[in-house]
Amino acid sequence: MAPVTEAKQSPTPRSRKARVLCQLAKKQAFSQLVKSCELHPDDSQQLTCTSLMKWNCCGETFDNTADICQHVSRYHGDKVEEEAAKVISSQISDVKKAKKPRTPDVLSIESTDSKKENSTKVNKTQEPGEVAWMPDVSNMDLGDPNDERNGLVTLFYKYCQVERPEELEVWQRDLCTRLKLTGKVRVSAEGINATVGGSSQAVYSYIQAVRAHPLFCHMTSQEFKLSPGSATSFPGGLKVGVYQELVPMGVDSSCVSFREAGVHLSVDDFHGMLEQHLQRDDRDSTVFVDCRNFYESRIGHFLGAVAPDIRKFSYWPEYVDKNTQFFQDKTVVMFCTGGIRCEKGSAYLKSKGVCKDVLQLEGGIHKYMEKYPNGYFRGKLFVFDDRYAIPANSDIVGECFYCKEAWDKYQPCSSAHCHQLVLSCDRCTAAGYTACCRECQLQAARDSAQGVRCREECACTKGRRRIPVEV
Repeated sequence: MAPVTEAKQSPTPRSRKARVLCQLAKKQAFSQLVKSCELHPDDSQQLTCTSLMKWNCCGETFDNTADICQHVSRYHGDKVEEEAAKVISSQISDVKKAKKPRTPDVLSIESTDSKKENSTKVNKTQEPGEVAWMPDVSNMDLGDPNDERNGLVTLFYKYCQVERPEELEVWQRDLCTRLKLTGKVRVSAEGINATVGGSSQAVYSYIQAVRAHPLFCHMTSQEFKLSPGSATSFPGGLKVGVYQELVPMGVDSSCVSFREAGVHLSVDDFHGMLEQHLQRDDRDSTVFVDCRNFYESRIGHFLGAVAPDIRKFSYWPEYVDKNTQFFQDKTVVMFCTGGIRCEKGSAYLKSKGVCKDVLQLEGGIHKYMEKYPNGYFRGKLFVFDDRYAIPANSDIVGECFYCKEAWDKYQPCSSAHCHQLVLSCDRCTAAGYTACCRECQLQAARDSAQGVRCREECACTKGRRRIPVEV
């Protein structure tokens, strides 16, 4: 018989959970300590998305998150450990366990966790205010979520590695419900992509809660784009889900990673490059490319930029494949609404190895509009909610589908089978032209009378090339 050797014991599920709880407690304590050093604007000043955050600790002022985090890690590690122990102790008392020493043992944590092992969703049993990323709103005046005059919509994303996206999904749903926010939140193993709206107080509380979460505590206020709106901007209510991709490009993340994205350009650098591009007319060496869909660029675009005539972002890889010659040996500068499509879009373009360089506008058109409202972006910025667009300047670059009059106010196609958006001026709308094209409207009326379900394909769809080839 072979000799029996002592096998190395692997961590049990409970010990792994205990370790995770300890890590989360440390992250929570660290983020709370950093937040306690944050310098707040005067009460007379309104917090905006362009606020420059500062921190003060040990008599020193810090201008960015990295510096304050490095300072806390280097000089206040003991304080973090102490506060983490208090967090764990409070969790134990919440489940009516006897008080433990400042640094509880693993068994104590395991017994706390066993109370929740029948639930697969985090924060489901937590009480308000238990953690910084789930605020207590019981004594908070959140205002009217439907007040469009005083409401806000925030748009943001963050690419990062997420081991359990289902937990983020539950947290986001509970957080938004608690703050009476509506909107769309996508979470995946590669991060979070969200746009939500409600009262200004609720939106600011939401941003504060997201920035307190261990996964997103390094985010700055600059990464949250704000615009006027409210909960009514999302008539479908709140939609939170786990998806394969943060933005649907149709390429496996293991093949094209956000980590391979192009070089980020600040708004000022992008503006300067575009200004030189327009003055020098260097189209043979540099090209500015819109990463959005044609219906977005139709009502607002950058001067001198290429706007691909594609209907969906999932067509982007095919568009790149068919236009490699166009991009050959050029510096490509990309942009989109808030920056998220460029992260994966630029990575795919780089993977082809044909460009001299690939750059992208950090923060997207949204951030550019904040800094240069009368800059080189003309028209309106398309947004994916019931507002359809937010203004950048007074220019109207779109036109009515029917009479070609200047027009940029979208409305859904009146044909029930069609999912396209229509630009139809007041005069044409009054005349009954409310579909994406005449054929669509006639087809809908004819098939409805015959009790036949229509297909979405009509003249404006069949007449457009799926993938355009640039020259």
